[in-house]
Amino acid sequence: MECRMNCARTLEDVRNLLIQGKHTEALQQYIQNIKEFSDEPDMRNIGGDIFNKMGKKDEALIEYERCAQLYRDLQLYANAIAICKKMLRIDGTYEHVYAVLGDIYMEAGFVGESILNYLEYAERIRKSSGHGKLESVFRKILDSFGRNNRILKHTINGFPELKKEFDNHIDALQSIEETQERDLIELIKRDPEYRSFEKLIEMELFRSRRYTRPFSIFAIEMRFNEVRPESCSVDMEKLFGILKNNLRIIDYVFLISEGVFYGFLPETPSDGAFILSDRLVTRMKELCQHQVKISMRWATYPKDGQKLDELLDSLQKSGQVYFQ
Repeated sequence: MECRMNCARTLEDVRNLLIQGKHTEALQQYIQNIKEFSDEPDMRNIGGDIFNKMGKKDEALIEYERCAQLYRDLQLYANAIAICKKMLRIDGTYEHVYAVLGDIYMEAGFVGESILNYLEYAERIRKSSGHGKLESVFRKILDSFGRNNRILKHTINGFPELKKEFDNHIDALQSIEETQERDLIELIKRDPEYRSFEKLIEMELFRSRRYTRPFSIFAIEMRFNEVRPESCSVDMEKLFGILKNNLRIIDYVFLISEGVFYGFLPETPSDGAFILSDRLVTRMKELCQHQVKISMRWATYPKDGQKLDELLDSLQKSGQVYFQ
C-alpha cells in the first residue's frame, strides 16, 4: 500500500512538472524513480509522454510499449488498447503495433477486431518487408483462427492484394499436406530393414498359430507442418528416446528417415497396444510445441489379420490413430 501511495505521489509530481512545461526536470525525476516503480504502467505511460513532449519519438514508443504490456499482464485490456492507439497517433508507420493490438483483442475475446488488426499488420508487412516475414504472419493468423473462420474470410476481402498472397499461402500448405499423405505400407516395404521385420513376423506367426498367442505390429508417424530439417531431426530423436524408455526388451522398433517408426510387439493383444499408445501419446505432448502431428496405428494377430500383408493392410486402413 505504501509503495502505491509513493508511486501516486511521484506520478503527481512528474505530471505537474510536465503540465508546467518543465520537461527536463520531469525527465530527471522520472529517471530517478523508474527503477523503483518499473512495474507500474501509469509510470511508464507518463514516461512516454515526457519523451514525446521532448521530441524523442523512439524512446516514447519504447515506454508506451512497455506500458501496454504491463496493462496486458494485469488484464486491463481497454487501457492497453488505448496506449497502442496513442502509439499509432504518434507514429502511424509503426506497423508492429497492429500485431500487438491483434494479440490484445484476441486475449480480450474480440475475435473480429483481432483479425482486422492482424490483417492490417500483414498488409503493411506485404508493402514494406520481405515475403518470408509475411509467411510468418499468415501462419500466426491460421494457427489462431483456422482456415475456415467466417470472420476471417469476410474481413480479408477488404485487402484484395493481401488476399491473393494469403490464398497462395493456403494453396502451398495444402500441397505440402497432400505430399505428406503417404502410403504407409509402401514406406515400410521400401525400408532396407523390412526384410528383418518380415522374418520376425513370419517366425512369430508360426509360434502364435501353434500356441494361440496374440501379437501386434504398430507404426508411428510424425508429420511436420513446416519443412525444417533441423527441427525434424531433433523431434525424431526425442520420439526415439520416448519409445526406447517405454518398450520392453523383447519389442522391436525400426526407423524410416521420412519420420516413420514401425515395430513389433510380441505377445501383445490389442488392449496392450492401446495401453502403450495411451502412454506414448501422454509423453509425446511436448513435441507439439514444434508444430508436429503424431499418430500411432496398430494391428493385432489374429483379430486384424492372419498374414503379414493382411496385418499391414489393417494397419493402413483401420488402425487406431492418435493425433496430437
